[in-house]
Amino acid sequence: MIRHIVLWRLKSADDFEKVRETLERQVGRIPGLLAVEVGRNFNTGRRAVDFALLCDFESREALEAYHRHPAHMETRAVVDPLVADHWIADYQTPTSILTAKK
Repeated sequence: MIRHIVLWRLKSADDFEKVRETLERQVGRIPGLLAVEVGRNFNTGRRAVDFALLCDFESREALEAYHRHPAHMETRAVVDPLVADHWIADYQTPTSILTAKK
């Protein structure tokens, strides 16, 4: 599985709900997109971003196709003008994810 993480700074924090709803609408519309999670950051430090997007894809090919998919292009048309800056990380998830024991 491929994990796609994007960290965002918005031009205006007031646009978060619009961006979140737009990003979440991609679910079920793009083949190979398994999950979308959007979380608003509560950290207010000087290096903090406004929110994070986490997407899981079946494969690298599915991630590459996502970037060209019409539903993603629609999303970008809404979201891109609202974004001041963003950072991206894509990686293959490990076969086992470590978790802390209670």
